[in-house]
Amino acid sequence: MKRSHDFSARAFIALVLALCLLPALAMPFLPPARASANEILSPTPALLDAQGRVNPKVLNECSDYLADHFGFRQHMIGLWSRLHSLFQSSPNEQVLAGREGWLFYSPTLTDYTGGHLSDEALRAVARRLLDLQNRAEDRGGDFLFVIAPNKNSLYASYMPAWISDKHEDCSARRLLPLLEEYGVHYVDLFSLELPYYRTDTHWTPEGAAMAADAILGRWDRKRSYAELPFVRDGLHRGDLYEMLYPTGPGGEPELRAQTVWSYECLADPKGGDAITIRTENPEGRGSLYCWRDSFGVALYPFLAQDFASATFTRKTSYELPEEDFDVYLLKIVERNIPNLLEEGETS
Repeated sequence: MKRSHDFSARAFIALVLALCLLPALAMPFLPPARASANEILSPTPALLDAQGRVNPKVLNECSDYLADHFGFRQHMIGLWSRLHSLFQSSPNEQVLAGREGWLFYSPTLTDYTGGHLSDEALRAVARRLLDLQNRAEDRGGDFLFVIAPNKNSLYASYMPAWISDKHEDCSARRLLPLLEEYGVHYVDLFSLELPYYRTDTHWTPEGAAMAADAILGRWDRKRSYAELPFVRDGLHRGDLYEMLYPTGPGGEPELRAQTVWSYECLADPKGGDAITIRTENPEGRGSLYCWRDSFGVALYPFLAQDFASATFTRKTSYELPEEDFDVYLLKIVERNIPNLLEEGETS
């Protein structure tokens, strides 16, 4: 009886050890780890540094590498997220689980709960935008400022009930009257019902089309891109979804505007996510320079279609380019408004 008990105990211990070692032992036989969403994986550790000396950080680098590349890591992340979803919670600190399967980006909670820049800091933002507008107009161009709303600013009904909605006191809401006061030209997108993906941070192509119509209308370029037919084109892997389920199949329809674009993309090595994108369209008129962020991936085709030439940049220096343009557009997502503060300004 005792031998049987000892054997069972040893077998159990061996099984536990095997399960613990399996992720590390499987690494040489599995495909290379793939980063999900905006994740950056640790690089392969180097025994020697650039000068050929022993790398003093090699052990720390090995630890970081193993933590990011051990076998079945992404499957385990997905399984852990599934368990959390039973309790409408998220194991990823950047993802907030909302109602009815909606996911939200946690850094936007500051705006949603009324956290905001001081009045003085907001005035500094308005002054910087006015200065940029004045310099653009001195060069013969028009300037326009646009804030892309955080998803929970428009879809508060899908946020968890235990989080208070105090968005009326946030930076964006309090900045708009200051833009009026300083005479900064802007478009208010908060008054529109822009469609957003349920499992992504960003608006859908339909939402981008509505935003483009509002922006172009401000320059008396009346367009109806939002009335285009939008068709399903595969499954959309939302960035928030990928953070929770790296190996998941994706869960909502990918949308595409059913139209024929006449613009030509001269430089776009990353499919809409490059630092600089340049386009030309013989059927368009005028030139556009646009500071944009990740929301511009879906937005830029609609704007490119309307201009003879356009440059879209993800640089955040917010300085005028050397070349003159007819129109300058600064589009920024709501959560990044503090990035517009001048260096040295405080919140």
